[in-house]
Amino acid sequence: MNKNAILKNIKELDNNAVFSLSLTSRELFHSNFWAWLLRKYRRIFTSVFYPNYDGKSNVEVLREKYNFDLLLKINDEYIIIENKCKSVPNKAQLEKYYKKIKTDKKKIVLVSYFAPLFLSTLSDFEEFISYEELYSRLKKAFYNNINSESIEKNDKVLIQSYIDFLALLNEFQANIAIKSDDKIKDLWSVVRDTDIQNELYKINFQKSFERTYIIKLTEKVLENFRYKEFIDDIRIDCGRDLKMFSDILFYFPGAWDKDENKRQDLCYLGVSLWGDEYRYYAGLHKIQCGIFAPKKDKYDKENKNAGFKYLSENYSWLFEQEDTCKWNGYSYEKEMYLYKKLDISNLTVKELAEKVVHDLELIYFYLEARRGKECQD
Repeated sequence: MNKNAILKNIKELDNNAVFSLSLTSRELFHSNFWAWLLRKYRRIFTSVFYPNYDGKSNVEVLREKYNFDLLLKINDEYIIIENKCKSVPNKAQLEKYYKKIKTDKKKIVLVSYFAPLFLSTLSDFEEFISYEELYSRLKKAFYNNINSESIEKNDKVLIQSYIDFLALLNEFQANIAIKSDDKIKDLWSVVRDTDIQNELYKINFQKSFERTYIIKLTEKVLENFRYKEFIDDIRIDCGRDLKMFSDILFYFPGAWDKDENKRQDLCYLGVSLWGDEYRYYAGLHKIQCGIFAPKKDKYDKENKNAGFKYLSENYSWLFEQEDTCKWNGYSYEKEMYLYKKLDISNLTVKELAEKVVHDLELIYFYLEARRGKECQD
């Protein structure tokens, strides 16, 4: 990551009026602007999201219908547009949305800064459009009609400003670049740089910077993981004092079933990128693990020690790899989550990726073997 390039880009965003308008609700701002474009200039901009548009048919544009970001009805076909500018796209969410419309003539269009992990398994009813591709399509549609009278003069200024704004956002994303030979501590030195943080604070854009960094690091370390489409969840979040994390998790069958008898000993296993730390992660069901300590205090040592012992004895292949790791976690009435943490500040991104792939493959093949045994039984 180049500090000077990031600072220059922050200054350019600060000077962009559309950027300031977008800060009230970033994701909603984009969706609302697209809805306005599609309603007022359907013949020009519908093909940006739906290339098969014939340029003549009426387009009904609905916001937040069935909780969809945008829903287009073109003749008897439905186009569901899901906008993800702050988080990693979730395949289960798209499949849930797809089932809400009770017709075969429908399609989901995912617009996101971040390519979904399941990109290689996108079905015929799904299309992915990056924000970079969105910028190119909007720019092409706009300039093909800029000299016509079909777009009102004041609207031309507004649309051009939005396109310029997208260019700056895409440049911002590109400047948060992560290379294989970067050391984790060097990346963090840029993320925590006082000049960058002060400038981000002025324009209220710290969380977007932090979220982009942790998502891009997650993408990088999962680049060579062959089974990423089977990952059940990636939890991305950032809080105060530059505390940002990415939990990469596999769920056990029955993990969240209300019937306690259908649950297994763990609800999930996974790893977490947490600042300069790397964590081996597990969510335990106390009853299934034979942990019956009655205390509800999440800091209760008796419960946690029983959990540490259970993981060490039953999942040593994951939790006993690093003797220098320290245990930590939280205990609740019926469940607890525990982890071992390792300092990774001196690792390169490539070395971290190798560790992530190794551990996730261990978990993936363990769960596959376990599911196979249960089917035989």
